[in-house]
Amino acid sequence: MSLIYANETPLKDRESLLERKSRDFYGVLVASTRREEESQRFESQHRKDGLVAKSRLMGADERGIGCGGDELGYDSAAKPKMHLKGRKIREGVHIILVPSAFQTLITIYNVKEFLEDGIYIPTDVKVKQMKRPKPECVTVQKKFSTDRNRVMTAYEVRDKPSALKADDWDRVVAVFVLGKEWQFKDWPFKDRVEIFNKIIGFFMRLEDDSVESAKIVKQWNVKIISISKNKRHKDRAAALEVWDRLEEFMRSRSHT
Repeated sequence: MSLIYANETPLKDRESLLERKSRDFYGVLVASTRREEESQRFESQHRKDGLVAKSRLMGADERGIGCGGDELGYDSAAKPKMHLKGRKIREGVHIILVPSAFQTLITIYNVKEFLEDGIYIPTDVKVKQMKRPKPECVTVQKKFSTDRNRVMTAYEVRDKPSALKADDWDRVVAVFVLGKEWQFKDWPFKDRVEIFNKIIGFFMRLEDDSVESAKIVKQWNVKIISISKNKRHKDRAAALEVWDRLEEFMRSRSHT
């Protein structure tokens, strides 16, 4: 092998390639630096949110009240309409809204098992299993990956938008849609276009459902995700798709 190398005449080596006058690597350096800064900013934001969530949840646990209700400062009175201009996601525990209606696949009863464990349990089954009243709020947690490590983030899941204060709406990052117009009645936005520009929407459907079931939703800017009716091993992939889409949305919103 050494004899072969000795008789070879290398045309270019690494140094000569980097010294090419016609090639400027400054753009590569800038792109790499920008990506590192964005990663650090995203990681820092999630760490802040995680600390706020941990503090809030620990305080709630000490009082034995969970994550919802008036004890945590949520007003149950309906709020007047308002237009949230220049909306940016606020620091704190982010909120995911789910429909209160039973005819949707994901509700406050089964959302925790679906998002945390990747297991879909029909709402009627969960209701029969429950030994306590319906929760006002459910906390779900997810580890998001960064270039450096994995960051745990907590979310509040609620199904009563009318109980949210004005500032709470700035923490709403996602909504599972029912596919009915009345779901968004009295929401503090001009129309559905504004809603789904500022909040990522998900519509869950069964794989065997007819196309008609998603006919209205297809006109909205929401992500349609299918769940198998009988193949529970596919649930995890559906849940991961929700988290992947949400993480992508959170990254985009953190730079606006």
